[in-house]
Amino acid sequence: MTNVDARGKSCPLPIVLTARAVRQVAVGESIVVLADDRAFLPDIEAWCKKTGHALVQAQSKDGHFEAVVRRAL
Repeated sequence: MTNVDARGKSCPLPIVLTARAVRQVAVGESIVVLADDRAFLPDIEAWCKKTGHALVQAQSKDGHFEAVVRRAL
């Protein structure tokens, strides 16, 4: 599984890095994104809804957020 470490980066960079990483994996594969930007959770939810990718999991973990995104297309 591909990991994207966007901690320390502000909006829109966590989503930009997520979009780049999703394009690098095959359809059906997942990536894990780590971010500490407060806007990350609503941003990743909106981005997944807009792009059709699946937000498998999103949670707060040890001072940052962790999201698992599965590529749909």
